[in-house]
Amino acid sequence: MDYKIALGVIGGLGLFIYGMYLLSDSLRKLSLTLLKTMLEKMTSNRFRSAFIGMAVTSIIQSSSATSVLLIGFLNAGLMQLGAALAIMIGANIGTTVTAQLIAFKFTTIAPFFVFVGAMIFFFAKKDKNKNKGLALLGFGFLFLGLAMMSTAVKPLADNGTTKDIFLRFGSQPFFGILAGLTVTAILQSSSTVMGMIIAFASAGLLDLSSSIYLIFGTNIGTCVTAYIASIGGNLSSKRLALGNTLFNVAGVIIALPLVSYYLTYIPVISGDVARQIANTHTIFNVINTIIFLPFVSYLVNILNKCIPGIEYEKKEARHLDKNLLVTPHLAIKAVVKELAAMLSICQEMLDKARKCTINYNHKLRNEISFDEESVDEMQKSITEYLVEMTQNELMDKQRRLVPAILHSVNDIEKVGDYCENIVKLAQRAYEYDLTFSPHAVMELEKLFDKTETLMRHTKKAILGDDHKAASITLNIEQEIDELTTQYKLNHIRRLEEGVCVSDAGLIFSDIVTDIERLNDHLCNITKGILHIGKR
Repeated sequence: MDYKIALGVIGGLGLFIYGMYLLSDSLRKLSLTLLKTMLEKMTSNRFRSAFIGMAVTSIIQSSSATSVLLIGFLNAGLMQLGAALAIMIGANIGTTVTAQLIAFKFTTIAPFFVFVGAMIFFFAKKDKNKNKGLALLGFGFLFLGLAMMSTAVKPLADNGTTKDIFLRFGSQPFFGILAGLTVTAILQSSSTVMGMIIAFASAGLLDLSSSIYLIFGTNIGTCVTAYIASIGGNLSSKRLALGNTLFNVAGVIIALPLVSYYLTYIPVISGDVARQIANTHTIFNVINTIIFLPFVSYLVNILNKCIPGIEYEKKEARHLDKNLLVTPHLAIKAVVKELAAMLSICQEMLDKARKCTINYNHKLRNEISFDEESVDEMQKSITEYLVEMTQNELMDKQRRLVPAILHSVNDIEKVGDYCENIVKLAQRAYEYDLTFSPHAVMELEKLFDKTETLMRHTKKAILGDDHKAASITLNIEQEIDELTTQYKLNHIRRLEEGVCVSDAGLIFSDIVTDIERLNDHLCNITKGILHIGKR
């Protein structure tokens, strides 16, 4: 008998989890563009942010998914920590919608949702309609799983010993909170655990008193997802994860002395234990939001002290003074300085790419993404500045110089792209546990050495219109071309001898090619300085 109960609970839980996944994933895909637009437009208005967090989470049925989205925005520098915290606070209310839906007990008509969802999915032509079908299918699975769990555990309600174990959570709050926290941390979904609580309560294994402490633990346990998502992220993402935890832990501490009020007034709203549990979950999070939302700015200060450090930020153009546009020769000098600043960022990117290639580092991977965005934005700023400059009267020499500078700006931007691409290749090697042979590492090190030298002379040539430095870059480029040809032949020989595996060899070959092309773009700049070629 016991194994049948266990199988029923496990099977029902699996169906419930899969239904929850299908529902939330399909809703997220259906509304992804809207959600990103809503989140990207967040301001410092914490009340508006909280409302959006509540709305977004209600739509996608997952506070975990919301936290992952927020951490992505924080890592990309698209959102401030205060706004993200406010959204996360609102998301805690949004996630209670799932429990409210579960409490409606659509178990009798769940097969209808499964049938309709399956038909729409199989016969729909468009992905959008297929996702609608999957959402209905997930909704049906969710309630079928819930029904399976409730049916499976009903015999346990007649067993006095088993029932006492579950009801003991009501008299021992610490164990109730710990149980809710642990199960939620393992399953990575507060909605799933809420479904289990409602299923067990509906079968008579849990009363409201025991369920309350499990709910408290569930709200703390759901914070684990944000911690996992923040691994390898920037400081703001780690602060968000900690802030979400502090918010929920403090909420539980405040709520504990108020349990008697929950037990007195929640049953007044509804006599159904499933609805009582759902309402407790909602009221707990609404009260927490009302208490903590006005203090978001103070929480940000606390988090900055708990996790100190300066966030790695994008760099901006600093030399392009609009007042210089009326004096073109000074404006051109400002542009040259900005070109050198762009190249300096590329030098940092190359150094990070080199380190990641030899020993991959996710922190450097994140930083180089910021650097690449900085280079892109500086390219745009310089281009706009030069366009504005051409609207003034220019001497013939200055007018001829503008296209050459524009070409150089584009070349530097390409250099940044290749640096980022090298890191992506290094990341792929890391993720697939691919390693380079000692000879391959030595060859890459030599190419990076040569490239760093070439980049240094290119910067010198730009700043001082230095023809000697420009000539040196062309000699180095010739050496690099010869080395890359030789190293590609060496690579083929290593493959034949079995010293190098093919997957690692492909990445090695791509890195060598990227370094070669990177240097070509640098030499395009110096050729322009030497008046060689089209420039």
